Amino acid sequence: MPSRDERRCHYDAFVAHVRTLCRTPRIRSRLENGRGQPPTECPRMDAYLVKPCQGFGARRAHYTIASLIALERPVPDWTETTPSTPPAPPAADDPPEGVEPSPPDNWALRSNLGRTLADAARAHPRTAAGWQREVEVMGVLSADLLHTRLPHTIQRLLHLGRECDFAVLLEDLAQWDFDPLDVAGRWRHSFYLTVPDTLLEL
Repeated sequence: MPSRDERRCHYDAFVAHVRTLCRTPRIRSRLENGRGQPPTECPRMDAYLVKPCQGFGARRAHYTIASLIALERPVPDWTETTPSTPPAPPAADDPPEGVEPSPPDNWALRSNLGRTLADAARAHPRTAAGWQREVEVMGVLSADLLHTRLPHTIQRLLHLGRECDFAVLLEDLAQWDFDPLDVAGRWRHSFYLTVPDTLLEL
């Protein structure tokens, strides 16, 4: 059973690995097409995600995050040939170059989804009420409805130029099946602690 720190290192490594995969347009398209779908309905994603997920559970959380990362639409590396086999995933205890393990103290300072929504509300005050409703609605959704809703939410954030910490979101989605009220509560707390009252519907 991986420790909390091992899981967090894995989450960072997984996000970096998926971003590498997304440099190949064909793979990015396959991952993006899985947005909102359970893993059982995304067989074309298995070749790229089964090994990176091995040993860490939360299969749907990993697949959802991979599909959300694909929405970032990075500039593809057209000089690369499409690989006949997926790149080997990084080992759980060997994060890719440039990705440092995240000590718990540093991890706690990173933005969860609630903080990201709040940052969008502060940067675009006219959207604040909508983001407030979003963070409140997500807190009462079942896991299935949450995974279905997230692609639309992330697309809106990306359209506004907001970046999401997908490793932190992956941890939260992995915990959602066990304690959704705790995760939703942390999202709301981060949101309300960040957005000025003048932008809220009170």
